[in-house]
Amino acid sequence: MEEPTGLFKDLAHALVQALDAWAATVGQVTDTARRPTRAGLVAELERERLEFERAGRSRKKIDLPLLSYWLKGRDQLLPGSKKNRLPGQEDCAAIARALRHKAPDSARELPQIGAEIADLARRLKEVAGPGWRDAVLASLAPATVAAAHPVPEAPALPTTPGEPPKPVRRWRRWQFAVATALAVGLITGTMALRSGASEGAGAPAGDSASAADLKGDHRCGRVRAVGAVSWKPCTSLSEDSLSFVVQLDNSSSRAVTVKVRIGYVRAGAAHDCPAPWGTAQEVTIPAGATVTSPLGGCAAPRVPAQAFQAEAFVVEQNASAWGYREYSPTVHIQADGRPVWAGRV
Repeated sequence: MEEPTGLFKDLAHALVQALDAWAATVGQVTDTARRPTRAGLVAELERERLEFERAGRSRKKIDLPLLSYWLKGRDQLLPGSKKNRLPGQEDCAAIARALRHKAPDSARELPQIGAEIADLARRLKEVAGPGWRDAVLASLAPATVAAAHPVPEAPALPTTPGEPPKPVRRWRRWQFAVATALAVGLITGTMALRSGASEGAGAPAGDSASAADLKGDHRCGRVRAVGAVSWKPCTSLSEDSLSFVVQLDNSSSRAVTVKVRIGYVRAGAAHDCPAPWGTAQEVTIPAGATVTSPLGGCAAPRVPAQAFQAEAFVVEQNASAWGYREYSPTVHIQADGRPVWAGRV
């Protein structure tokens, strides 16, 4: 394949985010400590498929190896890996039906993610031809991806003579994702927040993310994922203002740096926030930590008879395009100043 174009790189970046988002959306509700399990989900999918067959309809089979393959996220695209089909719109619709009672939020998200994956895959094939899959990760990390391979299983723990090897538990999904992302140079981390450990630690006001949780009247949008970092946009209310923030959670064993951009929508019109949060702010999330952008980083007056919602982008530190945007729920400020959140009475 020829040198990837700027369009190919942007599409590739969007696709790896979509695949990671799919893995996060399904993976977070099929952990073995929760219900449904992966095996239970596959059983429900097969039950529906057989019902379809009896009714003269058809649907592609989704078995446990294929589901596990999809839960690798972007790692499905590693050069040399088996090329199963990517999760398509039909697949996502079937999984959404299986999850609609036990995981309604994930069920609502999956069809949109599936449509995004299908559209991006189609456009990448149009741009680069049949070999586009092998070129996706290479276009994002050309210096190292040629040597990247799926992470091997960890060796068995040492045992005493005559004792059978002790099984080693597989890494959790996010640990596996981080290890592979590190191998292809897509994640860079340090062990401290970029502008200080907390707000006010020698940094300009409003520049630093902190570990503080949101309190008071607030609502957050759906969770997206960038590698090991899951994130969501939130709108928080005070007596005279609204704050638009992003919460970021790092489930890996290493610090991860991402790039954040926040804006907001007021009365249907998009507004940029002041720099740095409204342009491009790098945030490093320590291992296993959750951080929140500062309330003062992006705020607007609480104006009556207006509707507001946060708008946010989160991408890898070195990303050349912003990829997905996500919104918080809309809050309608009534003429008397009373807030009413969309979807609530």
